Amino acid sequence: MTPALPAGCVIALLGADDSGKTQLAEALSQRLAQRGIDATLVIDSSPEHAFDAAALEAYRGHALILLIAPASPTRIDEMLRQGLMDANLGFAVVHGEGAEQLANAWNAINAAADPDARRSAARGRAAAAWSWSCDKCSDPACEHRLFSDLVAQRS
Repeated sequence: MTPALPAGCVIALLGADDSGKTQLAEALSQRLAQRGIDATLVIDSSPEHAFDAAALEAYRGHALILLIAPASPTRIDEMLRQGLMDANLGFAVVHGEGAEQLANAWNAINAAADPDARRSAARGRAAAAWSWSCDKCSDPACEHRLFSDLVAQRS
């Protein structure tokens, strides 16, 4: 499926240093180019600055923010999620490594580009728009609950 993205849209990739965002950006660039999609990928190479509300505000104009989840939870990942939620910025969480990570990112891009999915998410029923399993749904609120529950279990 080829997403219907506006020409010149921007996709921001955020994540901890070991999340694989650079490799994902390269793979996404190739796939976007193969499908003739004019999009710019922005990789946040210094996620620590993204905790600042002013720095996060720069992402508000992006068509899509992909938060690349690390293999295991990190403090940086937790802070990025909280910062994005505090700034009320929509984002999709992308899990996996290699081909799985690329497939999950592509699913998130397609879901964001689907007008029916956007309308559903705007009404607070984003879960109905997703067709893959829960651990790959990319719903930030669901992801936050899952992550918070896991952290609470450690205590």
